[in-house]
Amino acid sequence: MTSRDRVITALNHKQPDKVPAAFECVESVYKKLMKHNDFSDSEQLYNKFGIDIRYIAPKYIGPELKSYKDKNGNLVEQSFWGYESTYHWTGKEFNSIISYYPLAEIESIEDVENYNWPSAQWFDYESIKQQCEKYKDKAIVIGHEGPFQIAAFIRPMEDLLYDMAAQPEIAKRIYDRMVEFELEYYERIFEVADGNIAILRPHDDYGTQISLLFSKDMWCDFFKDNTKKLVDLTHKYKAFYMQHSCGAVRNIIPELIKCGVDVLEPLQKVAGLEPENLKRDFGTDISFHGGIDTQGVLPHGTPEQVIAETRHYIDVLNKNGGYILMASQAFEGDVPIENIEAMYSVR
Repeated sequence: MTSRDRVITALNHKQPDKVPAAFECVESVYKKLMKHNDFSDSEQLYNKFGIDIRYIAPKYIGPELKSYKDKNGNLVEQSFWGYESTYHWTGKEFNSIISYYPLAEIESIEDVENYNWPSAQWFDYESIKQQCEKYKDKAIVIGHEGPFQIAAFIRPMEDLLYDMAAQPEIAKRIYDRMVEFELEYYERIFEVADGNIAILRPHDDYGTQISLLFSKDMWCDFFKDNTKKLVDLTHKYKAFYMQHSCGAVRNIIPELIKCGVDVLEPLQKVAGLEPENLKRDFGTDISFHGGIDTQGVLPHGTPEQVIAETRHYIDVLNKNGGYILMASQAFEGDVPIENIEAMYSVR
């Protein structure tokens, strides 16, 4: 099987020749792995671990984005959504925090409408053709942060949650306005890719480590219709829709299935997302991606413990397909190289 065939087979709930695998890490881990293996090209690293998935995006060609150093010498970068991120060194890697929220002061729907929302015209979609050709035998994934995640970057989270409870028309218009952009943006990628996109994956974090951030009813009220619009677009182009959400999101899995979501990731190790329960209760209706714990076994366990955990997830979730191997989040700087190698050795 090619990598593309392997992923598509698994997501169609059929048994692939081996479990498909994805790979994500922070920059410091990438540099460490490249140096450790004496690699000069990222494909060498992906091939070492047998990674089946590749991520692509169109080149940004819109208005110039700000990039500068703040008074403390920290790098500050502006997103095309208008928010700014400041990068701080943790001792192991650079982590970013949002330092400017462009919708922090809005008070009305009119303020939302008057914001300088990004345009789908700001991207070079022709670049997608070359990327698809480069990875034609791989399962190609597109997608960036989703409507809730980006909304929390352009408006402070506490204000956004207040909006959802006290002035829902403002929150709904923010989410709807973002999805209007994304529907056009993703459709233009799909059109240019000409059938080569396997998965659309928006990143939204609806959960904490103990519960949803809001009730299931609120999720349905604010996110269900827009999720269905994005799923329908994805299926129009014969691709799979993967919903990213960290946290304890079990309560909305039935709603995701009703929307037509094909895959849930990253399976953080929290109550309700135990692999046995997921496979038993939802395994014929949705596939899963991830789960190898980046808070426990990967940073603190032995390679033998990582291998045992990985085998368990594969044995349970890969039965009759329906699983893509990955960690529960991108590998952080506290994960030893030998544990990353141990995780992928199980395949």
